[in-house]
Amino acid sequence: MSRRIPLFPLPGVVLMPGTMLPLHIFEARYRAMVADALASDRTIGMAMLYPGWESGGEDPRIYSVGGAGEIVESEELEDGRYNILLEGRFRYRVVEESPANPYRVARVEEIRSVPFSDRAEEDRVTRAAAALFTSVSAQLELPPLPEEALSPERLASEIALRLRYTPPELQAILEADSLASRFETLAGRMLEWKGRLRFLAPFRPPELDPRRN
Repeated sequence: MSRRIPLFPLPGVVLMPGTMLPLHIFEARYRAMVADALASDRTIGMAMLYPGWESGGEDPRIYSVGGAGEIVESEELEDGRYNILLEGRFRYRVVEESPANPYRVARVEEIRSVPFSDRAEEDRVTRAAAALFTSVSAQLELPPLPEEALSPERLASEIALRLRYTPPELQAILEADSLASRFETLAGRMLEWKGRLRFLAPFRPPELDPRRN
């Protein structure tokens, strides 16, 4: 089943499922987009621009897979600008895009993530990932994970945002349909870091900041 949503194309911005994205809206067309979204279902689809977007004309190329979010907080400023907070709700794939008028709109289909094969595997993988992140983050002073219980999809998103991935790497994680595949990618990054920290530990002066490795 498909639906039409407004698109907000930005360079280097990926909205991961379950995460929060603060945005300052100042362009006239996107102020109109926010006003229209607030008057309807409050949904906006974030779309990352391809490299070279600067020379892509009025409607530069976007990745066909993105993250759609709901405006959960909004503040309209006196001059018409907005401060909004988007919460990632679902992944989408663009089916058909309409000409911008004044902002871009597309018919999209929601992409459902492939869950773990069973609850036992889900518990094993998510517990191991959370424990591994705690071990690595303690040494690198990464932001802690939220304290509340997290769904597997949101846990993967929250870890990914903390592991210093480049925007294209985050986009690749967003496009992975399988939750098991996402956690495998995240575990690989964390195990690599843990191995480096272990190898360098004997050579590191006590006062050296481990975040510089």
